[in-house]
Amino acid sequence: MKRSDRTEAVQLRRDGVTYQAIMNRLGLPKSTLWQWLKAEGLVETHPQKLTELKRAAQRRGAATVKARRIARTQAIIEQASQEIGSLSRRELWLLGVALYWGEGAKQKPGNISAGVVFSNSDPAAIRLFVAWLKEVCEVSEERLSFEIYLHETAEAARVRMYWAMQLGVPIEELTRIRWKRHHPVTRRTNVGDSYYGLVRVKVAHSSALNRRITGWIVGVNNSLGS
Repeated sequence: MKRSDRTEAVQLRRDGVTYQAIMNRLGLPKSTLWQWLKAEGLVETHPQKLTELKRAAQRRGAATVKARRIARTQAIIEQASQEIGSLSRRELWLLGVALYWGEGAKQKPGNISAGVVFSNSDPAAIRLFVAWLKEVCEVSEERLSFEIYLHETAEAARVRMYWAMQLGVPIEELTRIRWKRHHPVTRRTNVGDSYYGLVRVKVAHSSALNRRITGWIVGVNNSLGS
């Protein structure tokens, strides 16, 4: 073996190159490499730890896999979105009924005069609900009001601006905020700059409409044979 091989092997190892890569590069047997590195104090007595080179390779591999997954996901979403096409009025009607069925305030035996109230943190869901109210239920703009429900650690001005832009309403219509008490120890994940609380949409003088929506929900349920 050349002395230059030993010098190069030692330097490669100090640079974080793995045993296997050094052996392949210099054509060395494992025993020879081990002896050279041991003499330089570069041999670990416990199982070999990941070198920075290997960790960097793992990070690059993980980033590549993530990028491919994101690309596949986006392609699936774009293709699926084209399958919907334009919605008919009946389809919008049924969508709104299902949305209110899941997220709306229902009338109960003890409160048969409850009005239409819908709460959600998803701007798209709220936009759909408002469109449904206007186009299907023929609710005028003047009967709609919005409330923001927010934890006390959030910044009100930033949240109001966000919802005004998302819903296309004047920021003056989003002055009412109901604050939730903050608990320092929490399992909440909706925190930080991406937290905007939720919006509650109310329809004035809507007890009769709520009863009608209840009938629509019953009709959907009956059509399923329930």
